[in-house]
Amino acid sequence: MKTFNLNKLTILLGLFLVSAFFTTSANALCVVNGAGAIVFDGAAKNPQDANEFYPVKGDTTLYDINGNVDYTANTPTPDCGITPDTYKLNLYKMGICKANPDLNDLTSCQMFFESAAGIELDIQAGVSTTLDIPEFTIDPGTYQYLYVLLSNKLGMKWSGRFNVAVDGSSGDGNGGTYCWTSNAGLYPNAPQNNSSDDAVTTVHGTSLATNVQNMDCGTSEGTVVFANEALLRFSQGYCSADLGANGDKYTFEKMGVGAARGTPTASLLTSADVFATTCQTAAKIGWTTALDTSYNVTEDSTFALSVKATDANSLKFSTGDNNDIDKIQSGAPKIFLNVTD
Repeated sequence: MKTFNLNKLTILLGLFLVSAFFTTSANALCVVNGAGAIVFDGAAKNPQDANEFYPVKGDTTLYDINGNVDYTANTPTPDCGITPDTYKLNLYKMGICKANPDLNDLTSCQMFFESAAGIELDIQAGVSTTLDIPEFTIDPGTYQYLYVLLSNKLGMKWSGRFNVAVDGSSGDGNGGTYCWTSNAGLYPNAPQNNSSDDAVTTVHGTSLATNVQNMDCGTSEGTVVFANEALLRFSQGYCSADLGANGDKYTFEKMGVGAARGTPTASLLTSADVFATTCQTAAKIGWTTALDTSYNVTEDSTFALSVKATDANSLKFSTGDNNDIDKIQSGAPKIFLNVTD
């Protein structure tokens, strides 16, 4: 067994992160014009329902897990992906495991770090830094799983431009072509019940109501703040209903490339690191990636952790006959570890 110095774990921020909204789907990046402004067409219709207006377009055709077309590029959609200016994560643990830890059994895992308070990362596209952690030891061997424990509260900061005036939280007629994250409150990814006016009580504080906009727009850029989202459930449903016994576990489609490619599974955990059975107790996300190719760790191995900022968030718009932007939504961290032996 060899001690690996902290400078052998490099975090390459801005390289890998899953696109928009912690559900089953991804988002293509918003279509922009030659000036880099997001193209907004308030008159565009939902191809499946003429009563709904889908005002933006994504730039990429998306496929489901079976290879079927889920979304065709450049067709109307109510939301599209953007690259945040900054994406904030709080990590509590990260390690590699010989047996599958997705049932919250970490006995086969070797950890790079464990922090009760968490290590906060502000991720920006193209920015790399060394993760400030103590020295760690990893036993040589074969590890098929990557494990990350992180907060289910995610922060995002963004500002951008549209080709036409868009209305935000300041109300109809008070918008403009500049939009930005404007509300630092906590937005829930699931409502308390069928009323959009009800907030959700969470571990991180009382949330905003789901009908509150966390974006504003104007004729010039305003004060950009971190908007926060709490990922309270992965399955469809209200927070008045209990989660599953395993913390509302969800398995995503395969992600990544090369040695970092694998199938991720996420579960909601409480502050005590046991499965959360309600939205109100969900505090953390246990993220496991089952690797296609196991890590082969030797005494000379080095490690590089990668997190992508591109299309990490999505902008969601009203489907009514208006030019309203509803909110910015967070993405789920698509975290990869590259091991060089």
